[in-house]
Amino acid sequence: MGTVKVLIIDHYDSYTNNILQLLQGSQPDQDGGLYPEWSVAIIRFDQFDWDTFKTEMLPFLDAIILSPGPGTPERESDFGFNSKLIKEVDIPILGVCLGHQGIGTSLGATIINTPNIKHGQTAEIHHKAIGVLRDLPQRFWGVRYNSLVLDIESLPSDLEATAWTYDPEDPSRKVLMGLQHRRRPIFGTQWHPESVCSEHGAKILSNFRDIVLNYWATSRPANQWTSRSIRPNATLPSQILKADVLLDEAHYGSEPTTLRGVGTSGQDTPYYVATASLGKGPKPELVFHTLIRGSSADGEAWLDSAKVRDSHSRNSYLASAAFSLSYSQEPGTVSVHQDGKIIKSEKPEGSYWHWLDRFQHEVLLKNTQAILPESLNQETEVGQPLLQVGLIGYFGYELKWESLAGHRGPDADVEKHDRPDSQLIFADRVLRLDNYTGEWTLFGLIRRGEQDPIGEAIGATTSVGIDEDEFASLVSRFRDAFAGLPSPPYVQPHPLPEFFALDNEESYTRSIEKAKKAISEGETYELTLTTKFLAKSPDADPFALYLDLRGRNPAPYSAFLHFPAHDTTILSSSPERFISIDRNGVAEMKPIKGTLAVSPDPEEDLRRQNKLATDVKELAENLMIVDLIRSDLHNVSPSSSIKVPKLLHVETYQTVHQLVTTIQSQVAPTVGGVKVLERCFPPGSMTGAPKLRSVQILEQLEQQRRRGVYSGSLGYVCVSGTVDQSVVIRTIVKTGDELELGAGGAITWLSESEKEWEEVMVKANAVARARPRASDGEVVERSNELEGVRLALDHKQGLYTAVSA
Repeated sequence: MGTVKVLIIDHYDSYTNNILQLLQGSQPDQDGGLYPEWSVAIIRFDQFDWDTFKTEMLPFLDAIILSPGPGTPERESDFGFNSKLIKEVDIPILGVCLGHQGIGTSLGATIINTPNIKHGQTAEIHHKAIGVLRDLPQRFWGVRYNSLVLDIESLPSDLEATAWTYDPEDPSRKVLMGLQHRRRPIFGTQWHPESVCSEHGAKILSNFRDIVLNYWATSRPANQWTSRSIRPNATLPSQILKADVLLDEAHYGSEPTTLRGVGTSGQDTPYYVATASLGKGPKPELVFHTLIRGSSADGEAWLDSAKVRDSHSRNSYLASAAFSLSYSQEPGTVSVHQDGKIIKSEKPEGSYWHWLDRFQHEVLLKNTQAILPESLNQETEVGQPLLQVGLIGYFGYELKWESLAGHRGPDADVEKHDRPDSQLIFADRVLRLDNYTGEWTLFGLIRRGEQDPIGEAIGATTSVGIDEDEFASLVSRFRDAFAGLPSPPYVQPHPLPEFFALDNEESYTRSIEKAKKAISEGETYELTLTTKFLAKSPDADPFALYLDLRGRNPAPYSAFLHFPAHDTTILSSSPERFISIDRNGVAEMKPIKGTLAVSPDPEEDLRRQNKLATDVKELAENLMIVDLIRSDLHNVSPSSSIKVPKLLHVETYQTVHQLVTTIQSQVAPTVGGVKVLERCFPPGSMTGAPKLRSVQILEQLEQQRRRGVYSGSLGYVCVSGTVDQSVVIRTIVKTGDELELGAGGAITWLSESEKEWEEVMVKANAVARARPRASDGEVVERSNELEGVRLALDHKQGLYTAVSA
């Protein structure tokens, strides 16, 4: 017995990290303690060349696991040197999906299209109960993510079929699901044992471990390092651990911990957060318009729970900027704005994420004593954060170029624009509305003395934060204002203009067919395809437009953000959280895939709930993102802490039933909120899976158009360390006179083009009046009574131009 040193070779799959959850076992040692069964690291398949891997890593390994992945093992660009590894080295190997297929093709098997393409769907596994499948029930369920399969009819003599399922359209036909080498310790599973819905994954890995231990104890391997002993508490050497693609911190600690910055800095910090109750007050739209809007030349924010769905949408936050930050990947510059002027501009060393992570830790958290959680006067559920003061804004989708490992950056023909990829305000005064009780609370960043390290870090011309007397005066002013604010109406909602898509059913269907072709070829499992809708609104007040949106489509993560420096306003009615981190460091993600309207008829309503709970396509879409999110969280959390308390659960709200899964993990204590966002960005529900390959395919399908703010995330990063970010969907972005609205949906092998286009139009029309692009060759002109303009379509560029009516 001992600790097996295993290396997982990852093929940029979005599920690889989940294998770690199957390697969490421990064994008793002679002294009555416990030692880990595995010492594990993960490297990318293209991280090292063959000679380096063979000489500097292979001699120190007891076993290798070849991960799932997109593409085909017949391409070196997808499988790297692994064929040489399989053919030339005698070491125990377990291959999953792509790894399994690579074992077969390397040893002479033929890869074919599977007769029943399945992604995120279960299959009944039949097997011979040998090798890694020993002592398993004869029939069990495994989740498949595959369009390709090894031909069971033409396996070479060295390979034995150990598991199979049956083609539902031809029940007599076996489809290969598992194999092993007849003389060497090489095994493969076509299904994904690591999926949250697969059965007996831990037992399969336990069987593999027994095989590894027996192999090194009893056999004489044919390679150069012959036999070896496997000792308890053995660890991989430092050169392999340093190459691990996961953060070191993510492997350690899984107990709840108070976030760094929450009441831990003591009296020595230059700032502390103060709070005061304001009692019950007017409606938030009136407070925002009267007391917040226009109070800072650097921007304002209203994180508006316009529709209170659950405890996570309990609070609304209103704030203006002490200063603002903006970042543009071209030319790669962070700019700081204060009092309406640029006061600092710099090119970060490394990525924007790295710069912001350092700013959060070394400037904000280090210098601020936040309020202790128990002093915030609100009980919270696990995963529910609270904002005190901090950064509020968005992270645009194109920041994927700096967050996705393996992404080479934009192609030369990517759409150019001068809009920032991220804009954030720093709010040193925040109003919180408890939508359950109607109580208002004021938070303020208080300077203890003359020191102003935040201001020094940004080159401020005006001090950041306020002193105690100024805070007391502010409390009095808000209380007086609450008592004297006028009653509505104060701002009339301005109807949103009509939006026109860059696509129509014909063009979008062509993209869907290309997406399904990529799925059929094994390049991806799911693609979240999107399009844009454009409009002009030169004279309308953006806040009045937001009030119209808020009335049309109230949502739990609604928001109004205004950034004057770049004349950008975000009008969001998002129903979906991206990620939150609570006061104890618990991260939570809740992907939504699948929605049906509530019916007033109880019998029909129950039927709809059952339909949603059993819909194969909706369940598969949700499961694919669940497994992706679990894998993402391994980047910032110990594997043992990642839980799925609610899986594929139908949740009912006022107007809709939704298929929701809740995933939680304990963020490692030294990993900050910005690093969590980076490692999970962009939201998997807006990419598909595997994330990297899906993003690359989508760039081509969407004609290199930037998504911009849409498909990114929006919310806050608090000085306490808490985080709450929504997925930017159902959102209008106003830049100058131009308005953009994104909409799309997940494309799977089961998708029907007509229904997918209908879904896009339904989503767009939930936000505003939306129309498809005219058919090819048709000139579009329309009168807009509200703005007095007409839109003419330029078919060559796929853009609308506004001219006077």
